[in-house]
Amino acid sequence: MIEPVASAASTTREIVAPGGKMGKEEFLKLLVTQLRNQDPMNPSDPKDFAAQLAQFSTVEQLLNIGDQLESMKSRDEMLIRTINATTALQLIGKSIVTEGDTVDMPASGEMSVRVNASGTGGSGTLVLRDTAGAEVARIALPRVEGGDQTIDLSSLVGKVPQGRYSYSVELQDSAGVPVSVTTFCRMRVDGVRYTTSGPVLSSGGITIALGKVIEILD
Repeated sequence: MIEPVASAASTTREIVAPGGKMGKEEFLKLLVTQLRNQDPMNPSDPKDFAAQLAQFSTVEQLLNIGDQLESMKSRDEMLIRTINATTALQLIGKSIVTEGDTVDMPASGEMSVRVNASGTGGSGTLVLRDTAGAEVARIALPRVEGGDQTIDLSSLVGKVPQGRYSYSVELQDSAGVPVSVTTFCRMRVDGVRYTTSGPVLSSGGITIALGKVIEILD
């Protein structure tokens, strides 16, 4: 008397790993079960088993490649964190340039700020404000070309008290259309703080993410 053959559906439900995923061990168990429970009067086509084995081999290779890529990604991320931490520490005492509107006015000497005007640039004004936001000086800008430009503020040195200020630049082109302006600030790094998002530089109470630094100066 021939024992009844277990259905593929019930066999699969018994073998599939928790979570509904089939791994290497589950596939082999399923394959053995299929061989054990096939009808001896009507055996399965060996070509089907060959195809299943080929599919399993392909999937296994892809899984191995995925594991290797994940491992490489973890190593790369660790290397980047190490490089960033070392770089941040080496910046203490150096001057950096980053996007911002802060400017430190010296007691004497020369002073300038760096801006980037879109298009072909334009004309307008530069306004200097104190920490409370009050305007302390205004300079007319007859012409600021497009791209990175340096605006000289030496005329304000000695007239404006030494200290930290903020500035803004408003430009218009020849047709009176406002010109977009990006302002930059130059700061000397006096400390480093490490966060889960990466190193953060500090300068006189102002913090700058390491990734925001666009230039390092001696």
